[in-house]
Amino acid sequence: MPTSPLRPVAEARQAILARLSPMPVEQVSLAEAFGRILAADLPASLSHPAAAVSAMDGWAVRAGDVASLPALLPIAGESGAGHPYPARLPDGQAVRIFTGALLPEGADTIIIQEEAEKQGSGKVLIQKKTPAGRYIRPAGMDFTAGDRLLAKGERLGARHIALVALGGLSQLPVYQKPRLAILTSGDELVPPGQTPGPGQLINSNSLLLELLARDAGAEPVNLGILPDRAGALGERLGRAEKPDMIVTTGGASVGDHDHIVSDLKANPNASLDFWKIAMRPGKPLIFGHWHGIPLLGLPGNPVSAAVCAFNFLLPALAALQDTRLDWPVTHARLATPLPENDQREDYIRARLARDEAGGWIAHPASQQDSAMLKTLVEADGFIIRPPHAAACHTGSEVPVLRLPDGF
Repeated sequence: MPTSPLRPVAEARQAILARLSPMPVEQVSLAEAFGRILAADLPASLSHPAAAVSAMDGWAVRAGDVASLPALLPIAGESGAGHPYPARLPDGQAVRIFTGALLPEGADTIIIQEEAEKQGSGKVLIQKKTPAGRYIRPAGMDFTAGDRLLAKGERLGARHIALVALGGLSQLPVYQKPRLAILTSGDELVPPGQTPGPGQLINSNSLLLELLARDAGAEPVNLGILPDRAGALGERLGRAEKPDMIVTTGGASVGDHDHIVSDLKANPNASLDFWKIAMRPGKPLIFGHWHGIPLLGLPGNPVSAAVCAFNFLLPALAALQDTRLDWPVTHARLATPLPENDQREDYIRARLARDEAGGWIAHPASQQDSAMLKTLVEADGFIIRPPHAAACHTGSEVPVLRLPDGF
């Protein structure tokens, strides 16, 4: 356990990431690869295009045959996409060609159809000179066999998968999806869709974590709501299939009905690496292990759970897939003053707007209570204030951690 009761945010995140190892690698089809993390560099098996093709509809000719204009050339045949002209282009002749069609051997330029006129006698009249190489896509213009198409660590979107398909690949090495067990603690909680009774609250945290996990490439497994009773954590986990990581919300504080920490301490096969961090919201963060499985315990208040998931769970899921997250930081000027900060790193929900000069103005939410989820939805980012930061006046420049799409 650390000597200080409150571990700094960056130190806590690094301690978590240091205890995680990447998932095993598996081969999946192109259709299964969407959203997965690539586990190795991918070289192309094919060149694109494989041979020189026309970029326009027109006529394939030798530039030397149209050096003197006007030029009237016999039409030797046609080259269409998927139906190439079968021979070498005869001297002094032209081949009708279409976009994407294979360039006939011997041809070195394209006369676009707007610059030529087909004659009734099976000839084409060309009256505009065209330099060699014009309107031709050379072999390997996009990439050649052996070129690296994608680098290890890329998250595979539709465009990435289309690229590797064009490069001749059909199976891709990706990291296995981490199985994330999700538990929420609290006798007051009911699942979404159920009307809460007196003193009850809808469990939004599990839904938030499921969606974030899925978007991060993990496979969430919702293990339900834990009762506020000692030993409940072990009983529920003991009946579940072994996950790769466990995340809990609630039960992380010091009240008589908070049992996550005590359950970890009481179990001989569990460990508590640290508890409590110098962060607002999110002070009662837990990190430990359950039978060798990393366990991250988030606070129960909705905003605290979301901010801690943003700062710790999402980087952990990325690390399990051998990647790291770098959130974009914007600098903005304060629309309202902020008081001196205490010993905790503060994550202040704020909206961003442009001023007349195009710079960013940060508008902190007037209330920052950790139960107010609507203010998080209305925010564009977090103003980050380090511990013991001095008071900031209106117009002061502050860093704002931008919230990504999907959060």
